[in-house]
Amino acid sequence: MIRLLALSHPALALLVVGALHGRPTRELAPYVQATRVSEACAEWLDAARAGLAQALGDSAMAASPAGPAAPDWPGTPRPLYVTLAHGSITRACVGSDTPLAGTLAESLRALGEQLATQDLRHPPLRVEELDSLRLVVAFAGDPQPVAEPQAIDPMHEGLKIESEKGSVAFLPGEARTVAWAQREARRIGVISGRDSEARYSRFNVVVIQGPARRAAAAPR
Repeated sequence: MIRLLALSHPALALLVVGALHGRPTRELAPYVQATRVSEACAEWLDAARAGLAQALGDSAMAASPAGPAAPDWPGTPRPLYVTLAHGSITRACVGSDTPLAGTLAESLRALGEQLATQDLRHPPLRVEELDSLRLVVAFAGDPQPVAEPQAIDPMHEGLKIESEKGSVAFLPGEARTVAWAQREARRIGVISGRDSEARYSRFNVVVIQGPARRAAAAPR
């Protein structure tokens, strides 16, 4: 099951580099380091934009393949989420626990292509919406199982809910309370019985973001 998330980070016109949400963890350390390089972040965002442009047939979108500033997976490949948001409202989001392609850039391009149509909670994306949307890429740390879901602070930690029917993950700040996340998990069919029958875990994320459409460079 594709993880369906929503983000509630402030709308920004410029790139945000290396925002860590949660406590630093060993598996995310290489990503924290890599996302401090603004050129690498820009190239990763461009990879997602390239897939989105291909899916939408948007020849005007400036989206180029990853260049030398963007390393292949900086560390062990991490669960990866790509979101389009308008302010605090999610327009579309897709993700994967495992790489969809060989390199990080290729995986981001694949997720960008899915973003146009595969979040079934929302209608397909339209090209004319892009100028008002923000593109967010999140690298997730290892989930840490918890026996009591109320011990998780979803405003500052990622929350993952799993059952035999599937799973859903919420990035920090999307679910203001665990109870809200449980209701959402029930709405999409992850929870069908008692809330206590599901499995819960917390996770941290490293986030980069920028405009959904980056203007093409002016001719020289």
